[in-house]
Amino acid sequence: MAKLDDLLKEMGGEVTGYITSALVGLDGIPVATHANPQMEVPGSISAQMTTLLKMVQDSVNKLGAGEVEDNLVTTEYTYILMRYLPGRQYYLVLVTYRKTGNLGNMRLVSRNFTEKFSKAITA
Repeated sequence: MAKLDDLLKEMGGEVTGYITSALVGLDGIPVATHANPQMEVPGSISAQMTTLLKMVQDSVNKLGAGEVEDNLVTTEYTYILMRYLPGRQYYLVLVTYRKTGNLGNMRLVSRNFTEKFSKAITA
């Protein structure tokens, strides 16, 4: 677990406007979390994000559009990116401030870290 926490912290350092991140199983239970010290994230959010991601995948399946790689939620104040890890048993949630975050940076960094998280989980 400490390795996963360290990876989340390292990833957060590479993301502009970083607020929080988590590695979550498809059962909705977070495996590891990290947050900007000024931000408190409720634990129940992982289960809700999992439900959202599953609904998105179901809708995409009905469209015949293939597998979801990532899902982006844009709010008034934040960007929330959810990205599956290889094997699709876990996903990464990354949240940034909208004013200071950068979508390209979020996608690039999250994509670069998915293999690292996948290897750390199976180790």
